[in-house]
Amino acid sequence: MDENTLHVAFPAPASLRDAIDAYLVKCESEPAVSHVVELEVLVSRFVDVVLTVYFKGPIEAANAQGAAARLILGAMKVINRAADSLVGRLIRNTTVAEQQALAGYFQRLRKTLNGRVYAAYPLEPAVAEKASMVFLEYQQGEGQIEPLLSVMQSINDGAVVHFMDNSVSCLRLGRVNRALVSAARVTICKSAASATYKGLTAMDTNARKAVVNYFDNMLIRFDDG
Repeated sequence: MDENTLHVAFPAPASLRDAIDAYLVKCESEPAVSHVVELEVLVSRFVDVVLTVYFKGPIEAANAQGAAARLILGAMKVINRAADSLVGRLIRNTTVAEQQALAGYFQRLRKTLNGRVYAAYPLEPAVAEKASMVFLEYQQGEGQIEPLLSVMQSINDGAVVHFMDNSVSCLRLGRVNRALVSAARVTICKSAASATYKGLTAMDTNARKAVVNYFDNMLIRFDDG
């Protein structure tokens, strides 16, 4: 990725930033030792922050209430249960080699801009171009719901790939765990799509515009690509 790559990014709160940095330092300074305790803390905080950013954040930005808020929060709870169950089963059994691979994964997610730490993943150029165009149309009062739903689904898909698939790829899974991961992925994708389609369509125009502004502020370019 070059410096023109647009990322979906959110600032890491102090608790997450510290957990990432502590884990990376441990893995670098003691590469032959298991750091499963630090990893469990990091992953737990990471999941909590991701859910807050992608679900609670838009609700608060739009001051959404009623059906829209209930639909989005309901989907978040389903995803949280699926993620907690999966994390609890997979993380505690990680090998040292897998923990080192996960350190590399979190190092790639970790970005900095103007001294601030972010968690970020890159958008494909076509998705980035479409998102920028659709968001601008909404900000100018000309947005349509269908293109917005398409863009938001692409952002959801990217989050699943970069936050779930890419982390799980660091692990060597047996048949049972592969099946559990697959089932959890289906649940997470369905719930995220439900939150996007049902939540956004239940909002009025001003609330949708607030959600657009919220996610537009998450589109960031970093100097290190």
